[in-house]
Amino acid sequence: MSDAATKPDVAQDKIDLLYDYSKHLLSLALLGIGGIVSLAQSPQGQKIPGPIVAMMLGALALAGFCALTCSASILRARQRDLPVGQGAWRSSQGAMLFLGMGVGGFLIIWIETLL
Repeated sequence: MSDAATKPDVAQDKIDLLYDYSKHLLSLALLGIGGIVSLAQSPQGQKIPGPIVAMMLGALALAGFCALTCSASILRARQRDLPVGQGAWRSSQGAMLFLGMGVGGFLIIWIETLL
C-alpha cells in the first residue's frame, strides 16, 4: 500500500468542512430571519421601531447571501476541477460577521425592550 493511498487529503477535508459550515451558517441566517419576524409581530416586539427591525433582517439576509456565495463558489470550483479560491473563505467570514451583527443587534434591542 502506498503512502498516497493512506494519507488523507487535508486540503479536500478543509473544503468539505467549509462547505458544511457555509450550509450551517445559511440555516442559522434563515432561522434568525424567521425568529426576528416572529418576535417583531408580538405585542412586545411591536415596540421596536420598524427601521431597526429592517436593519437586523438586512444583516441576516446578507449573512445568508454570503453563506450561499461560499457554497456556490465551492460547487463551481468542483464542477470546473479548479482549486477553491480565497473568495469562498472571505464569504464564509462575511457570513459570520453579518450573522453576529444581526443576532447580536437584535438581542440588544430585544433585551432593552423587555426591560
